[in-house]
Amino acid sequence: MNCKDFENWLLSVERTSDSTVPNNVTEHLLICADCEQIYLLDTGLETQINGAFARQDVPIHLEALIESDLDHATGPPFLTIKKITGLVAAIGILVAFFYLNLNTPFRFQNLQQLSENAVLQHLNGDFTMTFDASRLDQTISMLSKELKFKVILPDLTARGYILLGGRICAFGKCRAAYLFYKNQEKVCSLFIMDYDRLEFEMADGSRFNNILKGCKTDIWKENGQVYAMVY
Repeated sequence: MNCKDFENWLLSVERTSDSTVPNNVTEHLLICADCEQIYLLDTGLETQINGAFARQDVPIHLEALIESDLDHATGPPFLTIKKITGLVAAIGILVAFFYLNLNTPFRFQNLQQLSENAVLQHLNGDFTMTFDASRLDQTISMLSKELKFKVILPDLTARGYILLGGRICAFGKCRAAYLFYKNQEKVCSLFIMDYDRLEFEMADGSRFNNILKGCKTDIWKENGQVYAMVY
């Protein structure tokens, strides 16, 4: 398989959560970093779309109101103006409820939730990299363009961390820069996201440390961005 064949496959295939990737596609992704990057971006977008259209429960009182109106509506002569008005209002509320849920951007509610997502992603053990440290300037430009904010890497050299590479990943229900660092033969994960992804206030320079599932987390805000490191 070459790059053109891969592009045709990506545009024509209908993937589901349990679908498998053909062997020839997998083999091509192992030797072509550009196609691998496109594939990871595409699958990340699929994850976002599926998450956005996840089933939302209807509020109990709203469902009961609609059922009550339908039970009593045996035919047009029995639909009074009051009942019709109530039914229309209920449908309007239902439409507004789903519209707001589908169009409200995902935000982390607290630092604990952010920390848990970082640890789960780290323990997933997928250290696939679509770029390495040798193409740093090009990589930062690409990350900033895809994530729609200016990505700034923190200076971790003084703490003994060596940048290996990274990729864009689905993080919670949003996307983030996922970087891999090496420290004393151990691979550490660093996630970078825009500050707008937080539902709460966090002061510049503030830090949050935690231990989850045997992993240490270090979360801080700097340069208008949020950094979450797991090691």
